[in-house]
Amino acid sequence: MKRRKQLTLILLILVALALRIWYLRINPLLPQFSNADDGDYYRRALRLAVTGHYVDDAWLIRPPFHVLIFAGWIRLALAAGRSPDVGVRLIQAFQAGLGVLMVPLCYVLAGRLFNRRAGLLFAALWAIWFPFVELPATLFSEPIYLFLFTLHIWLLLRFDDLGRRRDLVLAGLVLGMAALTRSPALYALAFAAPWLFWRALRSGATGRSAWSWGAIVPALRAAARPYVPLVVATLLVVLPWTARNWVVYHRIIPIDTLGPINLWLDLGGPGERDAKIRALQAVPQADRQGLATQKVEAILAQDPLRPVRGMWPTFQHIWKAQFVEDYFVKRSFFTRPLRGAAPLGLPGDLIWLVFTFAGFLGILSPATDRPFKVVTGLWLLYSIVTVLVFHVEPRYLLPIWLLLGLYGAGALACLPGFLVAFRRRAVRGLVTAAALFLVAALFVTYRDYPVIVARGIRREGEMWRGDAAYSRGDYQTAAAAFQAAIRVDPDFVDAHESLALALSAEGRAAEGLSVVRPGDSRRSALVAGVLRRATGDLSGARQLLKPAEDRSGEDAQHWSQVMLRPEARTSLVLGDDALDLGYISGFGGSEQAGDRTMRWLLGEGSVILPLPKALGVGSSLLLDLAGPLPLRGPLEVTINGRWHASLTVATGWRRYHLALPDGLAGAKRLRLDLRAPTYMPALDNPRSDDARPLSVMLHRVGVE
Repeated sequence: MKRRKQLTLILLILVALALRIWYLRINPLLPQFSNADDGDYYRRALRLAVTGHYVDDAWLIRPPFHVLIFAGWIRLALAAGRSPDVGVRLIQAFQAGLGVLMVPLCYVLAGRLFNRRAGLLFAALWAIWFPFVELPATLFSEPIYLFLFTLHIWLLLRFDDLGRRRDLVLAGLVLGMAALTRSPALYALAFAAPWLFWRALRSGATGRSAWSWGAIVPALRAAARPYVPLVVATLLVVLPWTARNWVVYHRIIPIDTLGPINLWLDLGGPGERDAKIRALQAVPQADRQGLATQKVEAILAQDPLRPVRGMWPTFQHIWKAQFVEDYFVKRSFFTRPLRGAAPLGLPGDLIWLVFTFAGFLGILSPATDRPFKVVTGLWLLYSIVTVLVFHVEPRYLLPIWLLLGLYGAGALACLPGFLVAFRRRAVRGLVTAAALFLVAALFVTYRDYPVIVARGIRREGEMWRGDAAYSRGDYQTAAAAFQAAIRVDPDFVDAHESLALALSAEGRAAEGLSVVRPGDSRRSALVAGVLRRATGDLSGARQLLKPAEDRSGEDAQHWSQVMLRPEARTSLVLGDDALDLGYISGFGGSEQAGDRTMRWLLGEGSVILPLPKALGVGSSLLLDLAGPLPLRGPLEVTINGRWHASLTVATGWRRYHLALPDGLAGAKRLRLDLRAPTYMPALDNPRSDDARPLSVMLHRVGVE
């Protein structure tokens, strides 16, 4: 039996690794192109890796630990002569590794709290549940935080079982790192105090009856002895950062300024958030927390119940089928690969439902009554309350599901014993039944899930048919399928975008513009910009394309080159406020160099020109480019994957002509794959913070 459990655990580790590698391969999100939290973390880490300076350059002072980890991996990539993009892949691989390490950690945690069968169930939940599988793909704090949080709880549990102070010291050090990843972890110090007190009472260390008044003072003393090393170890990690904040800002900021600012942002009416952020950015970084605190105090003085108003809808929102909600209810996939992940994500909602019900059964059961339940119970209450006060975001719910999954694994592994325990505690049984009924009612009444799933399956069938037709160039069939998808789900933004692209590919760009609204999603803005370009509205296109590229959250150049069917041309000007999207990939942002617009080639890139007429014999390729940085080799040009040429690029702008091989005669599409050695200014110039891998500047590509 023991060997079978060991083999099962090894299998779960392999499954966890395989699923995370699979998801990283299908996920298009990259922090280099994001203006959300992951983009902020990436830019801080990149600056630290390149310059050695940590700067709070966004609108908040943030916890630094995960940024330091990210910077270390980016620095490793740079030291190996690779680009920061390779550093991002290393970070994702590291986070995937943490996800795999969580499998045995979950096993030993649930095994110590319950039994080995519960350990395998909890490890299986971590290994295969989709919200846990997708964590390594983005550069958020959650992968590192959840690992440290779980490790901290396991170390506390080891102390609870074995009484060794070194486990408490290690738990404190880990908690300090977790707090420097997400500052609410520091509340664990407050949650540990009642646990240690109850533990002292229950253990008989006071020499008196556990619930006598005379036992309270001795219990407090007994609890203080292990509590002190836990607190000291935690503060040893946290206080150096607090001292850094004092030196830099002359303010007492223990870790970050997230709490007051987030509370202020979430109080007030809709549409106020952007204005509040602009107000924060207008004051010095050191004063932003004070400003937010003053604003919150003014709001609460006028309306003390403001934080709790509207809590019930938010509470309902917590207990939804998350993947079904994202896949079939939301108006857009937000560039997440939900369609490809559906075979794992949809069953995952059923897994979540089972573990949620079992988790409440486990946390409320008399069979799990031991002092350690204070720690997990307080964490559950705190996590739920903070979500209610602020806002629901799936990653904020992960600690809730982790703890419910832990106790759910225990309940599923020992279900008969758990149910029998309620016979002796009738009141506890009634409370538990009421809690389970409430969760069931919340789930059933929140959405009509059978209707939603049935409608979603019909919509996805039409989307699949449309995507297949679009890929093979049958744009009329594609447009009909996308129109059918819109009839099934009129609010689905992605169907409107796909229909607009299909109509544009048929030469009906103006009609396509009528079915897509730029404000619906980031891709909608990009699609609308491209269609405006096709109709000749270059000014309108510029206003949409450059912002869409800058904040897309994914490689907009690559997506555009693969998915768009841009108008044919014999010449392309690069860098004109992203009017070149759909033709290029692997370049930096749009820039102006003197009287020319241009883009930097970031080491490797491509330009695709659909031609209005077939190439003739004797045609030539025109490249208008410059090489202002010291390159260690020539620019390599590969034409249509077969013909190769090398150019020694001189300093300053020059026009280069390459004779096209006669074998290209008759081609109606020209693909140029460009490759050149890179130079990173920030590595060699202390005054520069430009960490891009730059090679040559390209202004124009043409065929003559």
